[in-house]
Amino acid sequence: MASVGSTKRQSGIFCERCPVLESVLYSGLSSAQVSALACVFRPSTYRKNQILFFEGGAAQRVFALRSGLIKVVKSLENGKERITRVVYPGELLGIEALSESTYPVTAVALRNCSICSASREEFITFLSSDAGLSLGMIRSLVEEVSRLRAQVADMSFKDARMKVATLILSLIQSETAAPSPPYTLHLPFSRQEISEILELSPESVSRAFTALKDEGLLEVRARHLMVRNLDQLRSAARRQA
Repeated sequence: MASVGSTKRQSGIFCERCPVLESVLYSGLSSAQVSALACVFRPSTYRKNQILFFEGGAAQRVFALRSGLIKVVKSLENGKERITRVVYPGELLGIEALSESTYPVTAVALRNCSICSASREEFITFLSSDAGLSLGMIRSLVEEVSRLRAQVADMSFKDARMKVATLILSLIQSETAAPSPPYTLHLPFSRQEISEILELSPESVSRAFTALKDEGLLEVRARHLMVRNLDQLRSAARRQA
């Protein structure tokens, strides 16, 4: 196993402005602490539809998404699969490897992705190298749980139109932090998959797209979207107080 120092030299400039380190691992650390630490993750690329890990496969690595989009799916008793999570840049996945012997889900790249990964042993050593780093990780996981709870609560009060608008916004933001017009998007999901993610019927999803199109917010051609007015789409995604 490579030492932490050698990993830093191998990573080099690749770790600069990494969304994972800034938002998850190094959050709350001083610049001096950050400069003294080395990133244990190893960079790699995954093509669209490539699988990162399988449900039931040996849980040996933790993954961090730098760019791209990943879906996490769970097998159902009827042999079908259900999307349980969409992973956006700056998020970790496969952290079950820290406590479980096998992955409980399958992770699939929805776009060409830039991904870093570390073995269980390397990641634990990494967290043990600095108390602030471990606390940052704990803080990040707690914030993630709180964010998901708030998201579930918020989405439970939204109608289908609001939910679809929210999903479209999140997909646009996953491609760039500061989108500029024209706002075009190729949907990585089918209408059936969107219905699974949003817990809506496929018919409700279709009606929501039609409503947003009729309102002049979207142009829709199969999976290709053009957002005519991003501010109005943001308004459509918000619940009224």
